[in-house]
Amino acid sequence: MSNKTLQDIPINNISANPLNPRLIFNREELDELKKSISKVGILVPVTVYKNTKSFPKTEYILLDGERRWRCSKELSLKTIAANVIDEPTDDTQNILFMFNIHHYRREWELFPTALKLEALMKRMQTDQESVLASFTGVSRSTIRRCKVLLWFPEKYRDLLTVKNENISTDFFIEIYPIAYRMSAEDGYHFPEGVIKLVDGLIEKFRTSQAISDVKEFREIRRSMAYHDKNQNFSEFVSLLERFINTTELGNEVFSSTDESADKQVRNILKYISYLNQSLENIEPDLLSDFMYVEQFKILETRIKRLLEDFE
Repeated sequence: MSNKTLQDIPINNISANPLNPRLIFNREELDELKKSISKVGILVPVTVYKNTKSFPKTEYILLDGERRWRCSKELSLKTIAANVIDEPTDDTQNILFMFNIHHYRREWELFPTALKLEALMKRMQTDQESVLASFTGVSRSTIRRCKVLLWFPEKYRDLLTVKNENISTDFFIEIYPIAYRMSAEDGYHFPEGVIKLVDGLIEKFRTSQAISDVKEFREIRRSMAYHDKNQNFSEFVSLLERFINTTELGNEVFSSTDESADKQVRNILKYISYLNQSLENIEPDLLSDFMYVEQFKILETRIKRLLEDFE
């Protein structure tokens, strides 16, 4: 895509890219952008390519700048400044180019991005996070969250595509470990059993005041891990079913004491605090020995993995 020219192109000669990962456009943000364009014009040209396909029927297709293009149309502008580049060779290159030109802009919603990643995984015949991250510029932690959303039955795709204050992508990410583990149990196999579980949790979250934040599902996950570890998972299943079917019941039903786990967490916090204090004022030369360097590298790798999981 080396050929690049800047032109003023009639707005009606441009179509939106059907492969654009961005499907959701915030009305307030569009109105603010319209005000800016009406005052100072288009400061950053859009990026388009010449269309050789029969659909869409316009001469040019957008690769970058759909918000600017939409606002310009609403303002009845006749033309828009555009960088014209070579047409992508196929849909895969088209999607990859949009990912890289944006380098995963924050305004892209997570699930529409997941859908385009899904298309890319099928075309590239790989779901390896390192490969996808290298090609798209999307972080591995974001790719991991996208794959979590894609795991759920297709029934929930419309719900995930539209912005919803209550049932968001965070909701599905938080309940994923529960749904995934439960899918191995009789009565909860994928997809029908998972749908039964997820529908129950959605109804509980929407109608009950017993749980008000998606992060509260983490208490359920801790209980699940505890019962799994102690080989009495059937007891957890009973607790979960009781929780879902009893409106006023909160996640206190999952409270379980795992003294060894609690002790481990307390020790980790104590050691982290001690390490931070010890390293704050220490002379670096004292730790330059190969043995220390190797241990710090191992620590760095483990912390990075944990932080990716937290994101």
